[in-house]
Amino acid sequence: MKKDFELMKKCPLFDKMDDEELNAILKSPHTKIQDFSKNHTVIAEGSDTDHIGIVLSGTIQIVRNDYYGNRSIIAMINSPQIFAEVFVFSQTETMPVSVISVTDSRIMLIGLKDILNKSSDRSSFYTKLTSNLLRLVTEKNLKLNEKIEIISKRTTREKIMAFLMSQAKLNGSDCFTIPYDRQSLADFLEVDRSAMSAEISKLREEGIIESKRSQFRLINGNAHE
Repeated sequence: MKKDFELMKKCPLFDKMDDEELNAILKSPHTKIQDFSKNHTVIAEGSDTDHIGIVLSGTIQIVRNDYYGNRSIIAMINSPQIFAEVFVFSQTETMPVSVISVTDSRIMLIGLKDILNKSSDRSSFYTKLTSNLLRLVTEKNLKLNEKIEIISKRTTREKIMAFLMSQAKLNGSDCFTIPYDRQSLADFLEVDRSAMSAEISKLREEGIIESKRSQFRLINGNAHE
């Protein structure tokens, strides 16, 4: 419990909240904490949109499967970030995506609607929580727009390079490690894995990038055009 409390303090959802307020959330009957092993389903597609999630430790992926079973990774979420907040506060009654643990993970699930409804008379608590949530939703939308920009590129090669350049910018270096293995990267870019691997090999041969597993180095990012 004490460790979970300390991890909560690092979560941006609870920014500027005091210990009493955090304890109220932690001990609320609308809060539950569960451990999930690697590749376990945290929330299944079609589940009720009752809870907002917080990754206390580990990593999870937000995954969408189409009618034919093609898998797309919408986002990867690390500790101490939140997930499912958009669905909880929308008119969506069931989850249109699945949440999968990439590693052994400890997850806090909070019935935030219930907590907010019961806290409406505590203006400071209510204001801080809703303000933090609004900021996080806005930041998530910006990241989603970045992904849309990447996958809207016409070719697999352009998608790869757009993604790698975004990672270089994020890391502030032309040398970086991406948070995906090859299959996960293909799912994120929404391309065929074999075609993607072939393009990565071509980019290496042309001296545009260097790569080893999840490690990349951009040598000449403009040469692919």
